Amino acid sequence: MTDVKKNIITLPSRKDIEAEAASWLTVFGREHVSDKDRAKFKGWRKQSERHRDVFDEMSALWGDLEILKDLTDIGEAVAETQAVRPSFYKRREVMAIAASISAVMLGSGAYFLQHNDRTLQSGEFVTQIGEQKTVELVDGSSVILNTGSLIEVGFSKDERGIRLVRGEAYFEVSKDRRRPFVVYAANGAVKAVGTAFTVRVRDGQALEVTVEEGRVALLSIPNPASAGDDFLEQTAQSPVTELTAGQSVVFDEQVEDLELMQSAELNRKLAWRQGILAYAGDPLEDVIDDISRYTDLKIEIVDPALRSLPIGGYFKVGETDALFDSLELTFGITVERVHTGYIRLSSGA
Repeated sequence: MTDVKKNIITLPSRKDIEAEAASWLTVFGREHVSDKDRAKFKGWRKQSERHRDVFDEMSALWGDLEILKDLTDIGEAVAETQAVRPSFYKRREVMAIAASISAVMLGSGAYFLQHNDRTLQSGEFVTQIGEQKTVELVDGSSVILNTGSLIEVGFSKDERGIRLVRGEAYFEVSKDRRRPFVVYAANGAVKAVGTAFTVRVRDGQALEVTVEEGRVALLSIPNPASAGDDFLEQTAQSPVTELTAGQSVVFDEQVEDLELMQSAELNRKLAWRQGILAYAGDPLEDVIDDISRYTDLKIEIVDPALRSLPIGGYFKVGETDALFDSLELTFGITVERVHTGYIRLSSGA
């Protein structure tokens, strides 16, 4: 991780600004934007003329996504922009995605299939590869299921229980102090009253939790297969740790990675809710692992030296061809389409 951060620090300042601008675009893609975020954005935009120019260039690319509708309420938010090709398209540093971002943003329709379902006290909800689904629960809470996910809902008079069998989900919890909201996944559980957070099952056993708002308790379940109906009683007595807004943790029988993220980093991490994947100096290996969750393609990095190559940028889920084109044009990476479902990445000549 340290080596990656060193790589990011050496990037031209414009690249950092581009990544931050992309994060702000995802913020204004939310249904509701807080006054605090609006104030932070105004401060960010006033830092320099370059900040304003880069944001205006990027925002012009979103067009029919209507992601900028909230900006009209901010005094200096978005100046009128001309339909010109941004200068950062000519750069050949770490922004691998930038070379093809116009095709990504203005390409064919949305990749995700959007659904809205309403459940009573119990039910099972699933998404296929590349699909996202919003589930509204009877208590007023809501769940956004990411690609390839499955949840089982089972509310009782004492607990609002959700089991995340696989995949990733974002929970926006309605307050009810009489009935805690508990998400069971892998060998742990996340307990909340009223908050917003994501839970992801990694490799079938590790648990990743990211908190956007409020506070949650992370609980350990030593033997989840045999816990049955006594989940809450067995785990609530000894929480592993508590997380507050901006914190993320990976848990697999013990806490493996606990970090506090800045606002821009948190926004990038949660951008999948708008059907966007955003990166800022992430190793190519991590980017490919993440992208692979949204496609049936098998993508293999042949040359070990490419695995740590830092990648930054943002694009719509499902636009894998745009990513491959950009890697070829920007880095000279050879993208070999072995057959319909298999891609190999190697160093260019």
